[in-house]
Amino acid sequence: MNAPHTPRVDLFTGIHKALRAGLFDLTARAGATDWSDPAEVAELGTRWDAMAELLHSHTEHEDKYIFRLLDGHEAALTLPEDDHRDLDDLLHDLEERFAVLRAGGDPDAGLAWYRDLARYVGTTLHHLHEEETTVMAAIWRVRSDEELSACREQFLAATPAPVTRTSIRWLLPAIERPARLGWLAGLAGAPAPVREMVADTARQVLAPADAAQARAALGLA
Repeated sequence: MNAPHTPRVDLFTGIHKALRAGLFDLTARAGATDWSDPAEVAELGTRWDAMAELLHSHTEHEDKYIFRLLDGHEAALTLPEDDHRDLDDLLHDLEERFAVLRAGGDPDAGLAWYRDLARYVGTTLHHLHEEETTVMAAIWRVRSDEELSACREQFLAATPAPVTRTSIRWLLPAIERPARLGWLAGLAGAPAPVREMVADTARQVLAPADAAQARAALGLA
């Protein structure tokens, strides 16, 4: 009888699902925004700020921690670090232009920003696919799951609290239920305030039944 398959530690797929969900939502909201209405622009800006901060943090973690797992290995030649620089340039351009849009509504400039946001998202999707398929496979060939887990602990510890909250907000509804419950169960030993924060986020972004399951998985009454 064959032994059950144990999945390898995956440093990309979960957070990338969260990024896709957040970027899709942001793009749809940007397309529906009335750029002549300061309140709508401000509301979109709040979402944009949080997503941009998450994107910057994610890139930094990949460059500083995940990609370094291939240092000294031939597979390091396949790392898409140049993609990060190009995506950073696009992201900085979007940030600068949104600051102008905040200062005064301009529907034409808003439409142009929306289109370039969609272009950025399209470029990002290709990049995420390459990391999940090519880069992760290369890392698996040369690193153990223990090394991958240690790497993950390093970059999670370096993540600012607001970025952690944003990532959890998008992660919980973006991943399949078994993966979500497994991830939540892994937090059952975390301090109560952390578990309560995650449970409260689950209540906001999940259906009631799923939020109740999340609370139970966290070990909360």
